[in-house]
Amino acid sequence: MAVSNITRNLRDGELVIKDSGLAGSLTVLLDEGDLTWTQRQNTIEVKDRGSIAAGHTRRGDEESVTISFTAKWTQLLGTAIDAADPLQLYEMLMFHNDAGLGSTSAPGEQKTLTFEFSIIDPAGVASEKVTFEKVYRESLTMSECDDTNLIAFSGRAFQTAPTVSRI
Repeated sequence: MAVSNITRNLRDGELVIKDSGLAGSLTVLLDEGDLTWTQRQNTIEVKDRGSIAAGHTRRGDEESVTISFTAKWTQLLGTAIDAADPLQLYEMLMFHNDAGLGSTSAPGEQKTLTFEFSIIDPAGVASEKVTFEKVYRESLTMSECDDTNLIAFSGRAFQTAPTVSRI
């Protein structure tokens, strides 16, 4: 197996958001390169009358992965105005009515998308893809800024860890 010792940075990554296949996918352009995710493991500490020495630990409830990123935006609506315009990030993350998006979760469940984060190895030997399934939005914050307006996404992937694979 090939190993690369070159560190990765924001220039090596690309985030693609996919729906169930109806509208396709959207490569997040103008992103800030600040994608973060957190995998948590809950532990139950069972103590004996408050003492750790006589106690033990047990596995706690599973937690879904938290995920967030920020991107600059040029416009919020594309396909909602004209079918010839490209789908915009805001439309996709909000499942805007006129965007024709299909959720990746079952009917009746919270609407979700798939996030695929590809990290290209500059040495060309160990590129990877991190896949987050059933990502749902917890918050979407639009902010006006001096240089550029921003969209900040925060959500969860309904899984305990993303799938990491070589590409």
